[in-house]
Amino acid sequence: MLELLILVVLAAHLWAMNLASAGPLLCIGLRGVNSESLGLRDRCGQTLAWWSLTAMAVGMVTGGALIFAPPTTGLHVAMGRFPTRAYWFAAAELVFSLGCLLLYVLTWNRMRRWRWLHAIWAILSATNLLYHFPPLMIVLAKLAANAAWSEAAVIPRPTFLVLMRRGDVLSLTSHFALSSIAVAAVTVLWLLARATEAMNESDQISLRRVARGAAVIALLASVLQLPVGIWVLSSLPSDSRNALLGENILNSSLFVGGVIAAMLLLHRLGDIALGEVDAKNLRRAGWLLAIVVLLMTATLHAVRKDHAACAIHGINQKSREEILFTAFPSYSHLVRAARFWKPPYLTGSFLTSSSGPPGSLPAAINSA
Repeated sequence: MLELLILVVLAAHLWAMNLASAGPLLCIGLRGVNSESLGLRDRCGQTLAWWSLTAMAVGMVTGGALIFAPPTTGLHVAMGRFPTRAYWFAAAELVFSLGCLLLYVLTWNRMRRWRWLHAIWAILSATNLLYHFPPLMIVLAKLAANAAWSEAAVIPRPTFLVLMRRGDVLSLTSHFALSSIAVAAVTVLWLLARATEAMNESDQISLRRVARGAAVIALLASVLQLPVGIWVLSSLPSDSRNALLGENILNSSLFVGGVIAAMLLLHRLGDIALGEVDAKNLRRAGWLLAIVVLLMTATLHAVRKDHAACAIHGINQKSREEILFTAFPSYSHLVRAARFWKPPYLTGSFLTSSSGPPGSLPAAINSA
């Protein structure tokens, strides 16, 4: 029961931060000028801005709750490897993004004549969140799952900037950015579904145009997730990748379920982009995205737990692979093909050995 609660809180946190990160950017395109100030498009943009602000607050609360959610040992050890000033800097950046978004929401009507000047607040808030926090959270998660992921006992800012550029971190950061765009666009569809009642003819035309535009944005972001997803998969440690590709029934089932839900979402977004903008379709897109987020979050959580268990108990991955390849020869070809196509710049990622030189932190951990 506790595990399910943690999973729900994690999914809510990711959804909230997705919306807070990309929602303000979509508000810029939705905002109306002059005669559009009371139109459906402008009202939708203002509501999305308020929802984005609320989502940031929810993301901060749920993120704080996850820090103390059991098991916390690995996460607390990982956090201890960062200097105290790193957290003061992160808190300042979070307050900066929150303040910019708050100003953007409160001055929505007052700065209507200076639309693009007003948009600066939204751009600053969104880009600041996307640049600073996904890489920090990803690095912390990887260190919590495997302390030997980085040899540095203490991670100052220069070392962190190097870690940010690693392939396994960049892939997940890109995945988060695209997810944020998709979540924000589908949230627009959900808002439009709520506004379908008691609309005049002008609002109906505006709804159709905005819904099709939001569906196209979500569709493009979701399609781009396909190559990024392959990048993420190739950057996973071999034991985690094997678990997703059939070794672990639970992990594989969650992953396949998420992929199927994503395909259904693409189909629904395509229908909306082609003009099927009735309330039922708009709501179904929202529910499908919620299912995708929940299943993919469950997959991520399960993979990290499995990898952490392997790291703690010292499971011999080579022996596991030999047994698996003997039982399923076709599976071995798939895994080896994925490794063959690993880009050179992923050197040093999870795909490499975690053993370090004598006296290093990885060597000490592996010998424990």
